[in-house]
Amino acid sequence: MTHIIILFFALIGLNGCSGDHSAADNSKVPISKAEQRKKEFGTLMGDDFLLFGGNKKTNKSSTGSLAPSVNPYIWRASLDAISFVPLLSADAVGGVIITDWYSAAKAPTERLKMTIYILDQQLRADAVKVIVFKQIKTKDGHWVAANVESNVATEMENIILAKARQLRISSKESQ
Repeated sequence: MTHIIILFFALIGLNGCSGDHSAADNSKVPISKAEQRKKEFGTLMGDDFLLFGGNKKTNKSSTGSLAPSVNPYIWRASLDAISFVPLLSADAVGGVIITDWYSAAKAPTERLKMTIYILDQQLRADAVKVIVFKQIKTKDGHWVAANVESNVATEMENIILAKARQLRISSKESQ
């Protein structure tokens, strides 16, 4: 029994030796890449509750809320360009828009689905990427994947960029 008591007090004593090592005298102590990333990006259930990425120092505005990591004009233009298609998912922080399948009235045996990635905060030609999926209905009623013409995604990207430029110009004129 005395061994257990001695062990208990020894553990309490050792626990007291481990203090906060973030003082200036320990600033030269190297930290692992994982610790550096944790300091820089935070944790999944950290101070911001759910933080899925982005630098904590640059991703926060002065009010403490998450700042947009995508260009707002491209985001708005993307939503406007696909407003006729039902949305499946839209993530403004990550810059991903996923539509549901859409069939035009003129072509009921074909359907399209799009995924739009907004890749940058700048309004540039390479800041948006569109991927288009196409399916065709077979005679037995099943949907099968089909090839999409290579220019369809590029045309959609150009439509989005043109709308984004218009939104930017109109916002500059209103100021």
